[in-house]
Amino acid sequence: MSNFCPSSSSPWASPDGTFTKTILVQGTGVEKPKDGSLCHIRLDLEESGASSGERLFRCLTGQWTELLLGEGDVPMDAALDQCLETMLDGEVCRVQVSPTQQNSGCGFNLSLAGFTSVRDSWEMPFEEKWNLALRDKEQGTQNFRQGNAWGAARRYGRALRFLVSLAAAVPLEMAEEYDRIKMALHANLAACQLRLGQYENAARSCDKALEREPRAIKALYRRAVAHAALNELEKAGVDLQEVLRLEPGNAAARQELRRLTEKVREQDTEMAKKMRKLFV
Repeated sequence: MSNFCPSSSSPWASPDGTFTKTILVQGTGVEKPKDGSLCHIRLDLEESGASSGERLFRCLTGQWTELLLGEGDVPMDAALDQCLETMLDGEVCRVQVSPTQQNSGCGFNLSLAGFTSVRDSWEMPFEEKWNLALRDKEQGTQNFRQGNAWGAARRYGRALRFLVSLAAAVPLEMAEEYDRIKMALHANLAACQLRLGQYENAARSCDKALEREPRAIKALYRRAVAHAALNELEKAGVDLQEVLRLEPGNAAARQELRRLTEKVREQDTEMAKKMRKLFV
């Protein structure tokens, strides 16, 4: 997201619609926090912003605290990170986070009283970006195992962006590992997208994984599940048959193929009924 934000007191909506902010106290300077900045902030929730005992953010509220920007793995924390990226040192603003499927939204006042300067990603050397990509991949896997598909998808997506930016600089001796990690990230991202009901995105992520490894069992299976959810039953069947050709004992693929066969039978029966009505 662009961190541009007008320096006026009129409400400003983020380009993706995640939040709206109104500046209450203007900040100073021109630099703004970035991923990796340690920010000194105070977040004061509206009285109606959270029920008793509920914690909406990863940082403490109602007092000054430190927050590492870019570590938000749930929608509310990510919205907080996005807002901080638009703020100047010393700024105070009123923020309203829009409700989504993952949260009911909330309002709060946010104060920024200093942050550490960090390099932009394009200024980082290869090794630093590579390690950040691996770190995000690992954190994504932890999020997924904990049931946080949204946060896992966010981490896998950022890891992929790091890798894309490194494509032209990959040493020959790392090319195979680079391809393997990138393939795994696309396949893992597909798993998150399936859980989130983003079936078209999941199919596309699997396509990208299979471009690098056509025999990737997990990517083939997940693409089949995505195709089935999109009612592209023939495509789903082709992928499942390929999984079983490569791995005959794959129980998940056999179970999915049985479900798919039953779905095809039901649709054929329904179509036959409709055709009979046409000739009554």
